[in-house]
Amino acid sequence: MEQATFRLINTRKLRLYLVISAGVLVLLGLYLASRYNYLLFHSLAEIFSIVVAFGIFVVAWNSRRFLDNSYFLLLGIAYLFVGAIDLAHTLAYPGMNIFPGYETNEAAQLWIVARYVEGLSLLVAPLFLSLGRKLRIYLVLVSYALATSLLLTSIFYWNIFPQAFVEGVGLTLFKKVSEYLVCLILLVAVGLLFQKRGKFDKGVLRLLIASIVATITSELTFTFYVDPYGLPNLIGHFLKIVSFYLIYKAVIETGLVAPYNVLFRNLKQSEDQYRDLYEEAPNAYISVGVDGHIKMANRYAVKLLGYPLDELVGRPFYELYADTASGKTKAQKLFQRFLAGEEIRDEELEMRRADGSKMWISLSVRPILDEKGRVVASRSMVIDTTKYKEMDQLKDEFIGLVSHELRSPLTVITGTVNTVLTEGARLSPEETRQLLQDAALEAGALSHLLGNLLELSRVQANRLFLYTEAISVQNIIQDTVERIKPQSLPHQFVINIPSNLPPAYADPLRLERILYNLLQNAVKYSPQGGEIRVSGKLDEGHLVIGVHDQGIGISHSDQAKLFGPFQRLEESRLGGAGGVGLGLLVCRRLVEAHGGRIWVESEPGRGSAFFFTLPLSKG
Repeated sequence: MEQATFRLINTRKLRLYLVISAGVLVLLGLYLASRYNYLLFHSLAEIFSIVVAFGIFVVAWNSRRFLDNSYFLLLGIAYLFVGAIDLAHTLAYPGMNIFPGYETNEAAQLWIVARYVEGLSLLVAPLFLSLGRKLRIYLVLVSYALATSLLLTSIFYWNIFPQAFVEGVGLTLFKKVSEYLVCLILLVAVGLLFQKRGKFDKGVLRLLIASIVATITSELTFTFYVDPYGLPNLIGHFLKIVSFYLIYKAVIETGLVAPYNVLFRNLKQSEDQYRDLYEEAPNAYISVGVDGHIKMANRYAVKLLGYPLDELVGRPFYELYADTASGKTKAQKLFQRFLAGEEIRDEELEMRRADGSKMWISLSVRPILDEKGRVVASRSMVIDTTKYKEMDQLKDEFIGLVSHELRSPLTVITGTVNTVLTEGARLSPEETRQLLQDAALEAGALSHLLGNLLELSRVQANRLFLYTEAISVQNIIQDTVERIKPQSLPHQFVINIPSNLPPAYADPLRLERILYNLLQNAVKYSPQGGEIRVSGKLDEGHLVIGVHDQGIGISHSDQAKLFGPFQRLEESRLGGAGGVGLGLLVCRRLVEAHGGRIWVESEPGRGSAFFFTLPLSKG
């Protein structure tokens, strides 16, 4: 049995390696195609996404009579029209010469229409999971057809759709704001998916969220191009390919094929195999009788709960749960549902081990019936989810913080632009300039947050590449301080750098990000009018740069976890300081990538000093 399991694991690994290798070869081939003829690359990339979109529709449509998931059915219909609009975008692309008289603007308009349809569909689809009846598919189909027809007519016939691209200038404000708005819609869609996560297989949910994240990243890259054949366009289409591949895996392969494989395999299990699995399973299995006492427990249940088997068997089940609403109270209610013959799946409860410690578990209960259909016992599976619970709480907090940090500048930018557009005639030049300065400041904050997220994603994917050179740190420090000053006019900035410091060997853009993050932290935690000082010195063949503030200081317990992911000081939460807890983690990753180290020296109430080192020579 162990050999069979080992062979199965090796087969899965081999399959994964083959898929990754094939994906790399495909992307490499597309890249080479782009070098040979960008129009060929664009057509191949779009055709791939169009085929996947139509494939999702075909599978969902032909499965509609027995598909009990309105989410996948709605997505299937939506992607039919997304694929149709992407097809029109492909044919209208500059150089295709399919639609005479149409240029880059029409292709960009079709692109943004397709992304709005896709984003809004992904946003709305989770809401249909709570429907008590099946989706009215023909009404949905007609609605999508009507909306798509109106949008295409507004571009090709009425010519009333907002302009998205100006030749020789680049993207219009409408196109850029639309890309950010689509990203915001997709972020909300991720949040709704997470709320409805109980309706999905965990693997499918991960693929769906990964696909949406890839789409968001793709949209952000498309805000930077001024040439339809430029690098941002190339990267954006690569990310689109990844996004559509992931949704293919989620909807077509994993969501529809895998469940049936599992079903038919389980139908053939023998009683002896079940007993072996029961005893050796990596999850806790417990059988409870209708009298509420434990009848059986496997080895993992004994290990998880900390009771000897002879003390566990015969014990009332409710004694295993914590004295909380999520413990005994909920367990008693679930027991009544079990007695009524109801199958219980993935209920979250709080248990108590033999040593008194508490843990979160996921409980699934299947009633065992006698020949007359009466409940005689349960087959209960207990999974320790304490770590996942903590991770979920961390992810929920992170998603909430990121959503807030993205929404705040977007709200200011949108409000400012609307004010200038609608009230421009009544505003003085000084007022208009101030509004645009506010919008630029918020756009800079948004760009910096997205930059931090992208840096972390590169680190996670082992794709962080440094472009190091001999640089003068004085100039970079001065430029970074000038950038941060508009965010904190009351603070006093002091640069204390010896004029004879030798050049450091670093990536100038990454060094600027490190300094900006540290200065931004100093601004957040320093009192109004306080001094923020940047220092530099030589130490054992390295350049040591420090950022000093006069803030609240940091306790020794907080210092130990300060450079971990999503860490924010307790004082910052209570005091309302912004941020998502990524800045110091990004600093640490970037400093370590340079071969340096970063640390903090601080005492509560006496301010803090963050130091990091840079090499003075290559390597």
